[in-house]
Amino acid sequence: MKSTTLVSNLAALFSVWFSSAAVAQPLFFDDFEDRVADQATIGNLWTWYDQTFPDDQCLGNPTGFGPYDDGDPSDYEADNRNFQTAGQDDSYYRAGLEVPAWADDAGNPVNLDNMLRVYANQYNPATTCERVLIFQEKVLFQAGTLSFSFDVAQDREGAPANGERTGAFIKVLRSSDNSFATLKFETLDTNPPAATTPQDASTVSRAINFEVPQEYVGELLQFGFFNDVVENLGQSWTQSAALYDNVMLAPAGIGPAHSGSWYNPDQSGHGFSIEFGYFVDGTPYSVVYWYTYDSAGNPIFMIGQGVPVGDRLEVAFQSPVGMKFGEFNPASVTREDGGTAVFEFSDSDNAVFSYTPSDFSVDEWGHLDAIESLPLIKLFGVPADTIFRTQQ
Repeated sequence: MKSTTLVSNLAALFSVWFSSAAVAQPLFFDDFEDRVADQATIGNLWTWYDQTFPDDQCLGNPTGFGPYDDGDPSDYEADNRNFQTAGQDDSYYRAGLEVPAWADDAGNPVNLDNMLRVYANQYNPATTCERVLIFQEKVLFQAGTLSFSFDVAQDREGAPANGERTGAFIKVLRSSDNSFATLKFETLDTNPPAATTPQDASTVSRAINFEVPQEYVGELLQFGFFNDVVENLGQSWTQSAALYDNVMLAPAGIGPAHSGSWYNPDQSGHGFSIEFGYFVDGTPYSVVYWYTYDSAGNPIFMIGQGVPVGDRLEVAFQSPVGMKFGEFNPASVTREDGGTAVFEFSDSDNAVFSYTPSDFSVDEWGHLDAIESLPLIKLFGVPADTIFRTQQ
């Protein structure tokens, strides 16, 4: 029997089990907070490319123009063209830094901080689908699952009103043979939440999770944002923008967005409250509350904790007994061994659960049988980061 507190147990657990492998370290992160409104470029090696499609559906083989197509890559970094710097140097308009986004009349932040505004190119003469891409480039150095995540807010000029499209993308190009053939291309409509004033402007988190097979190692990854505008359909660059923040590329894994209420719909009546956060020293950790029953149908609960590693969380449950209602004396609580469990997450809304009972849970609660790979779905959660951003 143990009389130590949960916090003490957590401290001991993390001093033994934590390693850097438990944290999905970002490969890239940009929150734009080190920028100023009038700088010449967006900074941090954000680059650009323009495409024109032969149709109104943004399909077919587009023609393109980018920093290397004129033989002079000195304009590799995208110009900063925001409301303050628009029109400088007769440069093309594609993206700009809003410092801050949706400021009040005095120029002070309200709900949003610095953000990247991506919009369409007003100088593109095409009337078919025009696409502007603002993105990062990285060489893929290992196989696995990556997550490209970001926050998005509606532009102050309003949401696209005539079908203009705001999106995010990842693309893998075969750079090893200089063909730059497309190996993978995935997109996601960013769909920012509606807003009309600085006071009701807000963000929502989005992510593209994608697989990198071994044969892609060494090839070129592009990830970022795009806008599609079709003049033939009455669309306009003036209302094609969205705002982006907290842009991150990292190995996919468990993060705060996995927190919430979890259950199996076919076994409604018992389930889990799972919380992913940071321990006092900045180490990622998780606490799990299991609301379940003994073999006689009496409700019980168990509490567990563990360190997430990749897409897997192993927890050691404790079964607290002894405290009397109305007295609530901590010294009366005995925390018995409740068994062990494994949660394996395929994403932030789906998981499987396996459980091995302890001698105590067998004898006291009648948990005679183990549970193997019980499917779970998240019933409820709150917006949060897809993965742990970094070790604090």
